[in-house]
Amino acid sequence: MLNGSGMTRMGPVQVRLSGVIKVDEDDKEIPAVNTPTVAEATALLDRSARVNGADGVIGVGSDYRRITIGRGPLSTQTLVAVQAWGTAVREAEVAAKAPDSAAGEEAA
Repeated sequence: MLNGSGMTRMGPVQVRLSGVIKVDEDDKEIPAVNTPTVAEATALLDRSARVNGADGVIGVGSDYRRITIGRGPLSTQTLVAVQAWGTAVREAEVAAKAPDSAAGEEAA
């Protein structure tokens, strides 16, 4: 797990997934694998950051919404919208300084 110490911030990253929940004739929800979840959104967030050169994401937040939309005169459908956001980071490069041999020779 990344905690931000010793990391270089690359910038914000955000993803948004959406899908419609299907219903049968009795308006009962039909389970579907294409309905997005928060876990899928955060996994995609991490993947998109890594594709762009990051080592991970810190400060992750998410939002899950079910929005009722019209389907017909007496029926409705539900739109699921999931967003995830955070800050892409990569491990900070440590610049190891070698002792200056020229400065040491001048002092001698």
